[in-house]
Order: sequence, then structure tokens, then C-alpha cells
Amino acid sequence: MESGFVFMEPMSTGIDRKSTSLGVILNIGAFNFDAMASTHKLLNGVLAALLLYNAAFFVLHIGGEARMWKSVFQDVQAIFNILELIAVVSLFVDLVIRFDQIIPSFQVPRVVGVGLCVSGLLFKWFVLYLHLSYLVD
Repeated sequence: MESGFVFMEPMSTGIDRKSTSLGVILNIGAFNFDAMASTHKLLNGVLAALLLYNAAFFVLHIGGEARMWKSVFQDVQAIFNILELIAVVSLFVDLVIRFDQIIPSFQVPRVVGVGLCVSGLLFKWFVLYLHLSYLVD
């Protein structure tokens, strides 16, 4: 059967492939350069880092050690706020876009984690507003 499309014809069995992957050449299965897998690992790491950052923030503020937090991060607070905003927006967009691809048993904890990051960001902005407007010490 002759097709008018050259690209749709099957490859001949006599043609050897000239290119192989690095994992096949080295016979190692550990080389996994899947971009989606590394993106998901990166986003999971960002979520964990933001949850730890929020937990430290709330523990220090509830414990009355807010002055220490303020003096340590005073010079880089604006950079942290911008980076945190980018990270929270990325996590939220990722959650909305690939919600159906998340394993069902991890959907609720992921939503709760991203929700805590969003609410933590808003709370930190409110606390920063109070400090900048001299309403609290």
C-alpha cells in the first residue's frame, strides 16, 4: 500500500538507529532526565520549604520572638516576599492545572499545604504592613 505521506511510512527493519540514550550506552537505569519528574520534585521541595518557613514564622511570633526574626531578615525581607509570592503563585497554578494528575490520596494534603502557604503569605504581608505603618512594635 503506497502512501502519499513520506513521514507516515514505517521504518525499515534493516536500518540501524544511530542515536541511543546515555542510559542505554552505559547500561544504567539511574539516568532519568524526565523534565516533568524533576519539575514535580522541585515543586514538592518548594512546598516543603514554604511550609517549614511558615511554621518557623508562626512559632517565633506566637512565642514572642518576633524581634529576633525581624532583626535577622530585615535586609532581605523584600527579596523573601517577592520569592515567596512567586513560589506560592507557582504552587497554586500547578495545583489548579494538574489536580487530576495528583494521586487521589495526596490531593487533600496538597490542597491543605498550598492553602497554608497562601494564608501564611497573606498573614506575613499583614504583619509586615503593621510593622511598616508603626502600628505595632
